[in-house]
Amino acid sequence: MSHTNARQAACLLLVVLSGWSLTMSAADGRDGWIALLFACAASLPLTVLFCLPAERTPQLSWFDLPAAAFGRPLGTLFLAALTALSFWSLCVAVLGGVSFLRTVSGGQWAVWLLAAAVLLCAAAAARGGILRLVLWTEPVIWIVALALAVSVLLSFRQLDWQQLLPMPAAGWRALSARAVLLLSVPFGEVFYAAALLAGTGTQIRTGLLRGCVLAGVLLCLLYVRNICLLGEAGAQAVLFPSYTAASVLKFGESFQRSEVLISGSLIVCTVARAALLLNFFGCGMQAVTGRFSVQQGVGLGAIAAAVVCTLSAGSSRAFSEGLRLYQQAFLPLVLVAGLLLLLGTRQNKSSSE
Repeated sequence: MSHTNARQAACLLLVVLSGWSLTMSAADGRDGWIALLFACAASLPLTVLFCLPAERTPQLSWFDLPAAAFGRPLGTLFLAALTALSFWSLCVAVLGGVSFLRTVSGGQWAVWLLAAAVLLCAAAAARGGILRLVLWTEPVIWIVALALAVSVLLSFRQLDWQQLLPMPAAGWRALSARAVLLLSVPFGEVFYAAALLAGTGTQIRTGLLRGCVLAGVLLCLLYVRNICLLGEAGAQAVLFPSYTAASVLKFGESFQRSEVLISGSLIVCTVARAALLLNFFGCGMQAVTGRFSVQQGVGLGAIAAAVVCTLSAGSSRAFSEGLRLYQQAFLPLVLVAGLLLLLGTRQNKSSSE
């Protein structure tokens, strides 16, 4: 990945994280953007933690680090657990996009067809490797940013800023708990980007930090816009307030369907996120088994995820419960993994010196 620079890393992460803004609910009311700011700030040291192990041993691929740090048996077990975690992340990512499209379309979409289409596009992007995905997201970020910017700017005159007062209404303890969940998903998934982009020193760390900051600002802007446009009660009453906000904008007869921009952006972001996760899964399968190529691992992950998503995507309630469990479990898992790898590479480096 020696050809990836900080700007490209930031573009990749921003495209991946932007999709979350479109399915983000307003359950926290007018104070939710404060929790988003806390999560964004906390994501910065988390990103540094995930990048440091590879920076200490630039001569190794990230997927070689566990064996170097813990020995072959424990390193393989460590990597197998993370590969399984990436598959869980993949299923959640695809189900999030599919559930959104199924809900806003009034249930007329075929769930299995949506899941298969997203995974087919993601697998095609992932088979070319992470470098090709990075190059693909670099121009795509402008499309996503333009769609979101148009949605925000056109709603400016209809915003009621009084909807943001008073703050905080639910108390700091509730905000802190919510910030932890937001830090877990989506910001915790910078773990996968840090692993796949490892090998270019501090450039990747700088790019990922920029991506976290920009994504945090975007999430906060959309959250505030949704509350001010729909009102606190209105934003909390709908499942996808960003989509609802786009559908009620009034800016002329020539372009009344701005929610199409939101749906299109979500598809692009979901495919990018799924491709990133499939890349990690494919590299993990290759490192764990020593038999699969990365392309074969990508194909296997896409097929298995299609089966899981087809069986699970019919129930919004089941997905909501699964997403809540994922938010609660993901951050502790990757935090422990990052700390262990950091300590292992530090000890290994000290002993070699």
